[in-house]
Amino acid sequence: MIVWEKIIYHVQRMKFRSIFFLLLFFFTPSLSYPAPLVDSLVYTQSFSDTSKKDQTLSLDTDVKSQPGNIILALGSTKNLGRFARFSTVYLGSFPPSDIPDVPDTTKINGNNLGDNVFSTYVEFPAGPVANTNSYIKIDLRSIRRINSVVLVNLFNSATSYRLRPRAFSLYSGLDSNSLSRVYQEVDNVDTASSKYIMNIADVNPIRFLRLSLDRLDLALATVISELQIFGEGFVPSGSYVSKVDSFPGPVNFGSVYADAEFEEGTSISIQMRTGTTTVVDSTHWSGWSDPVFFSTSAEVTAGRSLHLKEPRKYFQYMINLFTQNVGTPKIKKISLTYQNNLVADSATAVISPDTIPAFSKIQLSYKVTASLSTNTLGIDTVKIFTPSPVVLHSVLVNNTPVNYSANISPDKLTIGFSNSITASSVIDVSFATRLITDAKFSSEIISKSSAWNPQNVDPELHASGEGWTVITQGLASSTLVKLFINPNPFTPNGDGKNDATVIDFAVTNVEKPKTLRVHVFDLTGRRVRVIIESNTGINPFYGDPRSGGSGILWDGKDDNGTVVTPGVYLLQVSIDTDGGGEFLTKTVVVSY
Repeated sequence: MIVWEKIIYHVQRMKFRSIFFLLLFFFTPSLSYPAPLVDSLVYTQSFSDTSKKDQTLSLDTDVKSQPGNIILALGSTKNLGRFARFSTVYLGSFPPSDIPDVPDTTKINGNNLGDNVFSTYVEFPAGPVANTNSYIKIDLRSIRRINSVVLVNLFNSATSYRLRPRAFSLYSGLDSNSLSRVYQEVDNVDTASSKYIMNIADVNPIRFLRLSLDRLDLALATVISELQIFGEGFVPSGSYVSKVDSFPGPVNFGSVYADAEFEEGTSISIQMRTGTTTVVDSTHWSGWSDPVFFSTSAEVTAGRSLHLKEPRKYFQYMINLFTQNVGTPKIKKISLTYQNNLVADSATAVISPDTIPAFSKIQLSYKVTASLSTNTLGIDTVKIFTPSPVVLHSVLVNNTPVNYSANISPDKLTIGFSNSITASSVIDVSFATRLITDAKFSSEIISKSSAWNPQNVDPELHASGEGWTVITQGLASSTLVKLFINPNPFTPNGDGKNDATVIDFAVTNVEKPKTLRVHVFDLTGRRVRVIIESNTGINPFYGDPRSGGSGILWDGKDDNGTVVTPGVYLLQVSIDTDGGGEFLTKTVVVSY
C-alpha cells in the first residue's frame, strides 16, 4: 500500500489524473481505501468472488456456470412466459355483459397468462356463438429458440380438464405478421392432467407466438391459467444485486465502470443506492438511482456518473442484464471512483414557497445549508437543476451579498463564487420561474480542487415530502397555455435593439409527444414563416433563448430569409391532440 500511496501522491502533483484513473481501473485488484490526503480512489469488485451476491434480491442471473462472470440465467431452466407480453383477441362471442369489454379485467387480461400465478386466468366464455378462431398473441421480447410450451388449465387443478381448449394450433416467427405453424392439436382428449405440453420440433429462432383456439366447448367456458414457455438461450433480463458494502467513512461517489463483454443485442444498466446504516430501510437509505446504460465495451470502460445521495458510508449496487437475442452480456468486474475528501460534511436544500399557482411567474428562494469543517474542500460552485428556465435575482451567503458569476440554461442554474465558502453557511439563491406542473429542484455543490466530482445535495425532509419539491395549483384543462409575445411591436432592423421577439407558452396535458407548430401568417391568411415544426411532450417554452430560456424566437424574417415588410401579422401556435388539435393565435407588429 505504501508504494501505491507514493504513486498516487506524485501523479496528483503532476496533475495526470486522467491517466491515473485508467491505471487504477485496469490494475486495482480489490477494494482500495484512500490515504488521508488522497483526492480520489477506485473501488473494484471482481465477480470471481460469488459471496458478494445478495441471493434474495438478485433475479435470473448466474455466477456459477461461467466462473468469474455474471451472465443471464438459461432459458431452458426458466419460464420465458414470465418475461413475455400477452394479449387476447376474441372472435365470436364476447365476455358476458357483467364483465366490461376492456383489456384490464381479471378474466380477459392477457398478462395473467405470464404472471406465474395459477389463480389468475383468461376466460373464453361459452355463448350462442363459440369463440372459435380466437387467439392469444405472445411477444417474447427477445429472439429465442423454443423447445416447449406448456398450457396450464384453470387453477392447475385435477378437474380443470373440463375447461380445456378442445383443439388449437401454435404459430411462431420473427415477424408477428409472418408466422408459421409449429404445433397442432386437433382433438385434445387429455382428461388426466392439468397441463398440456407442446414439444416443439422447429428450432428456428423466433420472437413471436400465436396460440389459435381452433375449437372450444360450446357449453362450457374455456379457461387458461398460464402459458409457460421454455427454450434455448437466456432469459431476456435479470439483475445482480450486491450485498451491502461500506467504506471506513462517508465518501462522495464519482463514476461507475465495468469490465464487460457484449454479444449482439445485449446490454446492461447499473444502479446504486446509498445509506447511513448497515440495514437498508426507507429512513436511512436512498432509493435506487436512475440507471445508466451500456451496450459496448468502450462505453463501460469510459464509465458514467451516477446521481446518488452523498456523502454516504454504505452502498449497494445493482447490475441489470438484457438480451434481445440468444446471447448474454458477461460482466467480470465493476469499479467505482470515489472521493474521501468531501466538498462539505453535509448539505441540504429547501425551496420556498413550496406551493405556487401554475403558469404564473413566481419568485422562489432556494436555500442550501452546508456544514463544513477544516477537513472539507469548500464550495466554489452551486448548480441547481431547474425544470423551467429561471431569471436570477440575487445570491446571499449568510444573508450577505457576495461576488459571483452565473450561467443560466433552460434546465440548470450554475453559480460560481469569487471566494470559496470554507465555513458552515446558508446559501440563499433567489430566482423567478414559471411551472406547468409539480417539480423538483435538485442541486449539487462543487469544489474547484475536485471539479471532476460534484457532491449531491440532499433535500430537507418534511412531513409532506422532500423540501426541494414545489407543488403547482390550478392546472390547465387545455394543451396550449398562455401565449405571450414580447417585445410587441419589435423592430428587426439590425440595430441590436428589439431585433427579435420571444414567443412564450406552455404545452401540458399530453401523455406522449405530439406535433407542435409555430407559424406566422399575414392578414390575408398567407403563411410567411414556419418557425418550428417538431414533436414535443409537456414542456415550458419560457424565456429568451439567447440568455438561457427555452422560449421560441422570431427574427422577423420569412421562409426565404428576407425581413418581412412592416405591418401586423398573425402568430399561431398549434399542436395535434387526440381530439383533433388546439391552437392559440395573437397579433404581432413588425415596425422600423
